[in-house]
Amino acid sequence: MKGMETMAAKTKMIPPQLPASLNEATWGDLLADEDHELVNTTMNAEHFEYEVLEKCTLSKVQLRGCSFAHTKFERMDMTDAVLESCDLSNATLHKGIIHRVHFKDCKLTGVNLSKANLGFVTFENCLMNLSDFVEASLKQVRFTGSSLQNVNFYGCKFKDVELHACDLNEADFNDTSLKGMDISTCTYERIDIPVQALPGCTVSPEQAIGFAKLFGLKVKY
Repeated sequence: MKGMETMAAKTKMIPPQLPASLNEATWGDLLADEDHELVNTTMNAEHFEYEVLEKCTLSKVQLRGCSFAHTKFERMDMTDAVLESCDLSNATLHKGIIHRVHFKDCKLTGVNLSKANLGFVTFENCLMNLSDFVEASLKQVRFTGSSLQNVNFYGCKFKDVELHACDLNEADFNDTSLKGMDISTCTYERIDIPVQALPGCTVSPEQAIGFAKLFGLKVKY
């Protein structure tokens, strides 16, 4: 617990701001609203899959066991939200605004977050293999205990991003600086990080040996 508190202080995380009481809602309520907006609501085990919704706003919401797999949300605005055990597999949140959101035990395999703006977001124990963050902006974002195999972080802008105990196998960090980041607790067999992205990145001794080869160094045991 002390370690998590230290981590939070380091990344200056601001948790979702939810009211003490939330109103029950359904996806039907979201569609019925003229502006496709839900505020101060909770949803449980709702399914909204293989749909298209170009603009919607979710603010001060709590979602449990909901699924919007394969749904296309263009320019979604999600603020002050907690999603627990939800399925966003292959959902599109392209150019979305996601602030003060906590994803816990969620499935985000293949989710498209390209060019999205994420701030004060936590991904805890999430399955995120093959997700797409191309040219996204991530500020005060924490990934902890999550699987990020084959994730594409190409051209991202990172500020105070933390990766803790994550699986980064085959992750792509091309054209993205890792300055100030710590990946020492993460695991991978292969990772795509160009030499120019490494300065200022903290790695474990074992990882350092592998990266030394990128600089043409020969490690003597």
